[in-house]
Amino acid sequence: MKSFKQYITEKRQAFVKGWTLKSKIHTYTTDFDNYHIKQIVNRPSKFGLTEKNILKILEDSYENMSAPNPKKEAEKTLVNLRRGVEDNNVYIEDYLKKKGYCMFVVDKTHGSVEGWDEKSCKLGAKAVDDNYLPYEKDGFKLFEIKPVKGRPKYITNKFDWNGFVEGKKAGGNRSDIGNTMAQFRESKEECQTYTKQQMKDLEKFGDRLLNKYGIDIEFTKHFRDRMNDTRNHPCIKIVELQQLFKKMEKFGGGRIKGHGEGQAVLLDIQRDLNLPVVIHLLKNGMFEVRTKTIMRKKNFKSSDKRIMY
Repeated sequence: MKSFKQYITEKRQAFVKGWTLKSKIHTYTTDFDNYHIKQIVNRPSKFGLTEKNILKILEDSYENMSAPNPKKEAEKTLVNLRRGVEDNNVYIEDYLKKKGYCMFVVDKTHGSVEGWDEKSCKLGAKAVDDNYLPYEKDGFKLFEIKPVKGRPKYITNKFDWNGFVEGKKAGGNRSDIGNTMAQFRESKEECQTYTKQQMKDLEKFGDRLLNKYGIDIEFTKHFRDRMNDTRNHPCIKIVELQQLFKKMEKFGGGRIKGHGEGQAVLLDIQRDLNLPVVIHLLKNGMFEVRTKTIMRKKNFKSSDKRIMY
């Protein structure tokens, strides 16, 4: 029989990530390069999927982006996901989150759970707590709760963590100052929700700068949704996109035209903003840049060529 000390030591793993389902750990790995998406595409049956299901999700996503050959792009993406060339795919991940799956990561000082809503995130957090005891680690500082639908939570102490996992509101022994600071931390991390009109105005702003160079900006619905996504940390601001368009104007559209038709990733190096796009040459000679999505992420992996600004 294991001693309590052995039990705690085993649970204090330096790094682990995987998926939860309801209140149980569904898959896990201590291999940093075994991305969440790789765990799905390399073992689809574990998630109730088949290769055909995955290709259908990918193909539908490319059809929504008006890709020239959605089937071919889906097959290419699946190969890249299996090899780890691309380290995420929001369409497949969100498909599973809607079914109750959550992504989790725990390291020495930080942890996170990402699910569809707060209810599923809470179940995922409970599974993480039962198996890995994050706040029993020396030096553990932050646990992020990141629902697709809902506001994120940033838990910075064991007291709040236990309250969240057990479904209780913070209170009790916490001081008034502690409550005030917790409210401040939560409110300052809330992202602004941009309206359709604001996004339309931003698209027009880009066109005003770039149309003269034969570049036409087109936002997809998914791009607009991701602009409002609280999983981007810090939140993405419209002014950042305006500044990116100004950088593109500086180069006179040369980098877009030099790339030609196909898929690419626009990268704002200074702000770690990644915009996967599809570039089309229209009949009128304009290059249409259709934005697929946007995310703030360092070292974003993609097999598509990066166009850096």
